[in-house]
Amino acid sequence: MDILGFGVQVMLIGLVVVFVGLILLIICVKIMDKLVNKSEEGKPAAPAPAPAAPAPVSAPQVEAGISPEVLAAITAAICAYAPAGKSLVVRSVRRKNSWNRAAREENIYRF
Repeated sequence: MDILGFGVQVMLIGLVVVFVGLILLIICVKIMDKLVNKSEEGKPAAPAPAPAAPAPVSAPQVEAGISPEVLAAITAAICAYAPAGKSLVVRSVRRKNSWNRAAREENIYRF
């Protein structure tokens, strides 16, 4: 019975030490956060830079064999995933070698 009591004591001491360490770590992080935010509060906010004039949009380079309909579909798909308010420009569309993809899939999904 003495061994069981000693085991419980060691377990409780270990739990207390771990939780006290975690609480001290949380306190240190909060103090560091307040110090960093305090130093940033004293600085005046930098004025927002003036938006740059948009570059003239040139026609995208189309590889021979890609129809304008396919190019329009690719551009629409890219714009559908763009964040709101962000404008994207498709400058070129190139076909990729399928051997690169096959090698990548073989290495990633071989199991």
